[in-house]
Amino acid sequence: MPSFSTGAMPNPDPDPAVSLQLLITNEDPATEAVIELEAFLVPTAPDDAYVPAAHQLFSLAPLSATLRTINIAGFPAYEARFNVTGANVVVDLFAIDEAGGLNAVRRALLAEQPSGSANAPLP
Repeated sequence: MPSFSTGAMPNPDPDPAVSLQLLITNEDPATEAVIELEAFLVPTAPDDAYVPAAHQLFSLAPLSATLRTINIAGFPAYEARFNVTGANVVVDLFAIDEAGGLNAVRRALLAEQPSGSANAPLP
């Protein structure tokens, strides 16, 4: 199962994001995709362990999308990791601040992302 990660994404001050919304799209016209999503809160100290924030396993029908929301309040950075079956899965990440405003946007395409990470997956 191919895997990719956003890497640590900063949660900047003075308006840090409190939630991460992920719009996950299966752009394949015929094949269902299976997605394992793991999200971590990245601590301030480099020697501290990542804090698990979400672990979800779900399938996505051809030409369909789902929206997932993860709480990331109080952390200076976050990371999302994906294990995916299917080559046409696109992930758009939207960081939302406390007022509900858009803080940051990032698109993750399987073909453009580095594989895996040094951190172990959630059990």
